[in-house]
Amino acid sequence: MRRVAYIFGWITMVIAGMLFFLGILSWPPGGLMFALPFFFIIPGVFLALIAAVLLWIGSRQTHRRLDSDGES
Repeated sequence: MRRVAYIFGWITMVIAGMLFFLGILSWPPGGLMFALPFFFIIPGVFLALIAAVLLWIGSRQTHRRLDSDGES
């Protein structure tokens, strides 16, 4: 289950990065005149937070497995 969370965390992080990138690309050169960049950036922030939680949950298994084997 934790491996699935780890994989979905990375997939969600990639999607969040693409949304950030689309938000940066849609930013007008004269300054913010319309809300299109926020249409991409705000969901990217929420996806990045979800991805961080999923990666944290998924990475706990790896550290626990190393500690139980006696290796660092």
